Amino acid sequence: MPSRQTFFLFHFPFYKVLAVNTPTQYRRVTVSEIDLSDNRYTLHPFPAIEPDERLRTNICTFGILHPPLLLEQNNNSFIVLSGRKRIQIAAEYRNSPITALVIDRSHIDQQQVIFSTLLQHQLIGSSLSIIEQAIFFNKAQACLPAEDLLQFLPMMGYKTKSHIPGELVSLLELDPTVQLGLHRGVLSPRAGKKLLLFASADQQVLAELINELKLGGSKQQKLIDFVLELTKRLQISAGDLLNNWQEKEKDKQHNGPQKAVSLLSWLQRKCSPRSVAEEENFTRFCQQLQLPPGMRLEHTPSFEDEQVTLKVDFSSREQLKRKWSQIKSMLQRDQDS
Repeated sequence: MPSRQTFFLFHFPFYKVLAVNTPTQYRRVTVSEIDLSDNRYTLHPFPAIEPDERLRTNICTFGILHPPLLLEQNNNSFIVLSGRKRIQIAAEYRNSPITALVIDRSHIDQQQVIFSTLLQHQLIGSSLSIIEQAIFFNKAQACLPAEDLLQFLPMMGYKTKSHIPGELVSLLELDPTVQLGLHRGVLSPRAGKKLLLFASADQQVLAELINELKLGGSKQQKLIDFVLELTKRLQISAGDLLNNWQEKEKDKQHNGPQKAVSLLSWLQRKCSPRSVAEEENFTRFCQQLQLPPGMRLEHTPSFEDEQVTLKVDFSSREQLKRKWSQIKSMLQRDQDS
């Protein structure tokens, strides 16, 4: 059975063929030649987080199947563009060189080449979280003119619109708790953008509550919209507002979904007490009518007037035709009376 080192040497000529006429080439590099302290191109928002055990197990078993991307420096050292965790794990288990994809020193000042190659490498077999996208544009805009950033948008699935890089970069102003939620997909991008309207402490409170209650995208949006309206109207913080609800709920034994329903209902009543009261009166009215199956009553939006609409289901057109003469006769008598 070939050793792990032999496995990489077997694939290396194949990689070299692929690298013809590109700014990169596959080379054997020792970990000691790589400056792991240089984070200028790192896209991960939380570099201190340890590599997960699944990645560690895979590298221990198979080696580095996706070679990291390095940039050669003029002093014959290398900095990491992509694949830092794979290098860190490899360094723990072996002293022999690793195979890496290298942008050579002739391109060291060509930032367009560096960022294009970095993004392509990151997108192999995966996608960037919205926070990684924000970090990418934040770093790229420091080195490239604004118009050059637009070419990266289609690669990430966006339309080529000039405002998008700035919108993404603005997410880096969010509290780290919110950024972590966005990075992990717990928070929706739309929710993240709305949370920019809150102070950092309130962002953290809302992000933790969304995570605790496991709210989906639409419920996240409802929660944030309700809280935003009430905090402005009452001139209090989101933390104080939600503490009022928690005090009210402290003796109730609700599970997560029940707590979520209770919270959103409470916030809706606070935002629109008249509308909620009208909805409750309308529900009671419908119950009193005891409508048979297949019939339902609807009100106008926001109860803007007293008009109601009765809807009746029929299993087929033939059934409607059979019943229509009776319905028409009833309606005619009502008009005549």
